[in-house]
Amino acid sequence: MANYRVKHPARLTVPPRKATHLNFRLGTALLAAALYWSACGDDSDSPVRDRARWLNNQGVVYMDQHNYVTARGQFERAVALDSAYANGYANLGIAYFSLGKYDSALVFLTTALDRDPDHLHAHYTQGLIYHAQGQDYDRALAAFQRVLKADSDDPLVKYYLGRTMAKLGDDDGAVAEFRRAIQLDSNNVSAYYALAHQLRLQGRMDEWKETLEIFSQLSRAGHEGVSSSYQGQGKYAEALADGGFGSGGGHRLGADTPFEFADPEAAPASPPAPILFAVSVDANDDGLPDLVTGGEPALYSNRGGALSPSDAWVFPALGFTPTDAVFGDCDDDGDLDLVISGGERTALLRNEGGSFADAQALPHAGERTVFADTDHDGDLDALVIGRRGNRLLVNDGTASFAEAADAGLATDRSGRRALFSDFDNDRDVDFLLLGEPGAPNSGIELYLNNRDGTFSDMAVGTGLGQGGETVDISAGDFRPDGYIDLLALGADGALTLYANNGGRGFFPRPVGMAPGGRRGGIVTADLDNDGDLDLLTYGADGVLPLSWSGEAFSASGAALLNGLPVTCVLAEDMDGDGVVDVWADGSLFRNRTDAGNWIRVNLKGLSSNPHGIGAKVEVMASGRRQKREVRLSSRDPQVLTFGLGTADSVDFVRILWPSGVRQTELATAAGQTLQLEELNRKGTSCPVLYAWSGDGYRFVSDFLGGAIIGYLTAPGEYYTPDTDEYLPLGPITPLAGRYSFQVANQLEEIIYLDAVHLVAVDHPDSVVVFPNERLLSSPPYPEFRLYPLAEVRPPIGAVDHRGIDVLEQLLRVDDDWYDGFEEEDIHGYAKDHSLTLDLGDLSQISHPVLLAHGWVNYAHSASNWAAFQRGLELFPPRLEVPDGEGGWRLLTADMGCPAGLPKYMLFDLGAAADSVFSNEDYRLRITTNTAVYWDRLAIGSAVQTPLTVHRRRPNTADLHWRGYPSHTAIKGSFAFRYHYDDIDESTDWGTHAGPLTRYGEVTSLLGEVDDRYVIMSHGDELTLEIDADSFPEIPPGSTRSFLFFADGFGKDMDFHSAHSLSVEPLPFHAMSSYPYPATEVYPQTAEHTRYNLDYNSRWTRGYYE
Repeated sequence: MANYRVKHPARLTVPPRKATHLNFRLGTALLAAALYWSACGDDSDSPVRDRARWLNNQGVVYMDQHNYVTARGQFERAVALDSAYANGYANLGIAYFSLGKYDSALVFLTTALDRDPDHLHAHYTQGLIYHAQGQDYDRALAAFQRVLKADSDDPLVKYYLGRTMAKLGDDDGAVAEFRRAIQLDSNNVSAYYALAHQLRLQGRMDEWKETLEIFSQLSRAGHEGVSSSYQGQGKYAEALADGGFGSGGGHRLGADTPFEFADPEAAPASPPAPILFAVSVDANDDGLPDLVTGGEPALYSNRGGALSPSDAWVFPALGFTPTDAVFGDCDDDGDLDLVISGGERTALLRNEGGSFADAQALPHAGERTVFADTDHDGDLDALVIGRRGNRLLVNDGTASFAEAADAGLATDRSGRRALFSDFDNDRDVDFLLLGEPGAPNSGIELYLNNRDGTFSDMAVGTGLGQGGETVDISAGDFRPDGYIDLLALGADGALTLYANNGGRGFFPRPVGMAPGGRRGGIVTADLDNDGDLDLLTYGADGVLPLSWSGEAFSASGAALLNGLPVTCVLAEDMDGDGVVDVWADGSLFRNRTDAGNWIRVNLKGLSSNPHGIGAKVEVMASGRRQKREVRLSSRDPQVLTFGLGTADSVDFVRILWPSGVRQTELATAAGQTLQLEELNRKGTSCPVLYAWSGDGYRFVSDFLGGAIIGYLTAPGEYYTPDTDEYLPLGPITPLAGRYSFQVANQLEEIIYLDAVHLVAVDHPDSVVVFPNERLLSSPPYPEFRLYPLAEVRPPIGAVDHRGIDVLEQLLRVDDDWYDGFEEEDIHGYAKDHSLTLDLGDLSQISHPVLLAHGWVNYAHSASNWAAFQRGLELFPPRLEVPDGEGGWRLLTADMGCPAGLPKYMLFDLGAAADSVFSNEDYRLRITTNTAVYWDRLAIGSAVQTPLTVHRRRPNTADLHWRGYPSHTAIKGSFAFRYHYDDIDESTDWGTHAGPLTRYGEVTSLLGEVDDRYVIMSHGDELTLEIDADSFPEIPPGSTRSFLFFADGFGKDMDFHSAHSLSVEPLPFHAMSSYPYPATEVYPQTAEHTRYNLDYNSRWTRGYYE
């Protein structure tokens, strides 16, 4: 993963306008801008300002995505270009405010007011900071009153004005402002609560009870209160975008330049029979698209842009007349297989190294097929559509397809066209269906993914299908805002753009006409590399190129194959020059348009399907973003081409893979094809613990690995969380008289931390003490117990299932763990494997305990979904002992695993050795198909010895944003070792939507297990301190071992996990399951209500892209 890294970030400060001392980063940017201005002269004044405003607007987009660090960088670049830019400084202040850096925020907000004394956003945000700091309420009041003079009807201005008056002792004034806030917004939960609080302080008990009842009703109805997070404190605390700017510094080319194509080349690519389908594919991995056409499928190889028949691929006879074809790797072997549809039959031709196997009929036949990973399990599913109805066929990963009968499709409707996309940007695959013209229900259907194997038709009420008959559809981000729009071609040639309204619906508007005779289809492509999607329409009168102006399409250049009927059109860069060419019914038209710069992107999936079908690719160049999706249909290329206009490089290429992995590549020169492989990333684990050890914070391990909620074990079945853990700490040292710890949430998950204690155990020097900890697959979970172990020693022998001696790998904790088993292609799953341990003579051990150190590569919810489809079931390590008759006897079906990253676990063998083992045969066999990696296995004797336990709660706990400590992947695995002092300030994680715990002091939440959590998102850090002198002196002859106790829950963003995009519903310890039924609710006591209002005010809207 490529990240901006700041190991020791300097505080960015800009004094008032005439100051001469600048932060290095901003000063360097200003110097570059000054050199630009001196070189260009005064005539460049407007373009520079336009560029600054463009950068500012990009920053606003990143703020909406809660990527405050990247947004801050955009605002810094904006003010570096235009030092008089008040909005830029105000937004920079808001970015720092959102990062919890109040002092820096005040500097830039003050700078904004120096440029514009009436800047309302700057005044308001200053007021929020003064109020939050609790030191200057008079200045907060003045700031809010300044905003109020300009906007007296903003309910949140009135709300914060009331809160500030209350702090200043003006109780009557506060009550009046809260009442006015409620008049302006009758659902303002926070205003009702604040009013009720003031009324109670004034002794107005009847009014207090009435107001509190309204507050309770609104809360139960799901109304949200004011939060301390971005977008939760009112419009004046949100970054402000500017209109009227250019397109990122001269990004567009001349709008009047017509498209120009060379005359068609001689037609060796033209098959002798009529062309019924055509699909592109890179058959020999040379970076150029080859073609497969039919009737009977035939390959045409591309040699330097010239197509010619080739026998490199051998196809079987079909036995039916085809109507469409699509490539996709159906069996995950790295080769592109071919599905050919023909109405009567839809068949899979499996690629066996260039020779295609005989056609294998799919369970449903139709005229067209499209591929996508609809259930996000890493393989390609198929949607088959046509006159016989539409069916979703689910792939088990081996190219075995089965109809998803309960998918929710209207199977009685006929389909003409289908395409997949994520229309609401919620990280799952949706799809559009266009019915056959003239057939019943022939309009557009929009199916949104329910994440449980089913879809819901949401076309009604979303603005789709309005107007006349639609004959074809295409999808793309025509108005580059990150949401995929829909373009529809009417039977009369009318083009309608259904503009995506932020995933909430579509606004239709006419965007031109396709001239000529009846048009049968449309294909989108950037034909002049200006960054816009242009259009090819085709039908009875050839192929007509149309240019997109940003508002409408218009004809540009001459028609291709003018006057001739055209049925198959492909838009591909056939010769590798970065400009999209056109192939139509066997004729290749090379693009000779005076086009802009370009970059091409070719993907290779790892956890996702091998060719990245369904991946979203976003390119940023010269401040302008473009978004494409990899579809690989009969009209979509395998390699994506992005036009860059005059830009000679891209700022970044960002990919959201179907697996959910987000990946960013930075600073890439134009004019090349990027071959990008999906990162093998760890998206979720558990919170990470660091302990002060005298010279810095030492990484200990992760914890609460068994506390995950919403974790799917099989369709409709979810794991029961084990909510607490005792983690051995090793040596710790006080810092300024206190034991100090950092709890970090570094991955793509939400942590609900309920209680934290430091536990000291005083014991004799002759024993080592371990807690009764291990990760089990189901309850009952281990109770708290301490095991003093003596005579801990390794086995005398160890062989694996292959008969190989592996003892050396199991003797000590040294990162040389046992990995002599074969992993499945499903994450976290392995082939069945075993270890047989010879423990030596145990006859003198009265209470044997198996001690183990290692780590587990967790299977994800999506892994379990995929395994279920394939008939696999994950089974935990089972433990067996000899039965005395040459076989084995089951001791336990689940001995447990180490819970997450490398750590210890133990298993109590439960009785005297002679009662466990037969005939003095002291062997154990561990068998599993879980990807667990043992580093040390040992046997110890649990002894009776006095233990003294001291438990202490934190004296202070402070929640704040810090960032992401870097890590080393031990042996290239997911066993990470984190480095506290090496910080990444940004990452590619998505963000859950909902209320997080506000930053600041949270000590009172962590003393008891009471369902009042510190709710942490990624990048958050919790600092814990416990007084060292609160522990008594260590008795003579004893030593002290420390354990870290924690209780809580965690939730990831896996596609198949329950409620994986939201913080809520909150878990609670008495729930029967998660997700819990409607008959159960999170505690509604007055204490829990106050907790939610007082602490969970950092609302995030969620970002999944």
